[in-house]
Amino acid sequence: MTKTLAIEPKKQETKDKILEAAQQVFATYSYNSAGIRMISELAGVDHPLIKYYFGSKADLFREVISRMRMQRTELQKNWLTSVRGMGPTRGFSLFLDYVLEDYRKRPGLLHLVSLNFRQADQKKQTPGFDLIEDFVQTEIVNIKESLGIDVPEHEAEMWVRTLVLTKISFLGGSSNHAKMMGMDPKSIVYFNWVKEAILFNFLPSLKLMIQRSSSSEKKE
Repeated sequence: MTKTLAIEPKKQETKDKILEAAQQVFATYSYNSAGIRMISELAGVDHPLIKYYFGSKADLFREVISRMRMQRTELQKNWLTSVRGMGPTRGFSLFLDYVLEDYRKRPGLLHLVSLNFRQADQKKQTPGFDLIEDFVQTEIVNIKESLGIDVPEHEAEMWVRTLVLTKISFLGGSSNHAKMMGMDPKSIVYFNWVKEAILFNFLPSLKLMIQRSSSSEKKE
């Protein structure tokens, strides 16, 4: 019994090191470009240990997505709850602040999604792509439900889906976008630009949807 208790923490520590390294590698390279040896070298472990703990690169990739996605989904629910009841300008602005601050601390998930989101050859789909699709769809559903306005379903779906994909593009692909504008992708200047761009493009339509919903309720 004493021997088991002494070994288990060490095993968990090794597993956590592999997961942390895998998050960094998969957030930098697409699934097909990332290698097990890259992960083992970054984690400082022998690469056979990855197979021992996770089975394969595909299983490790799925584990990484699941872990990061679970944390993000819970955070987003809290963000949406905290802005509910605020006006569109203040509420949407604060929601974007939460998104940008979380990205600053944990950029990995959006980078991973951006790198692997496009699937040119569906016959060789990235293992775990279903989890990426589910992450995007979950964000869409959560935000759409939080709007709580009576507008045509296709309008709410279009607005939210475009917003989510814009976040993935500007933040997940920040290196490319910032470089084209001569900005540092990790700078407050770029983050402010992203927020201003999203507000400029999405706030007017959000206000319009809310206005139309209120008018509809008054008529009833």
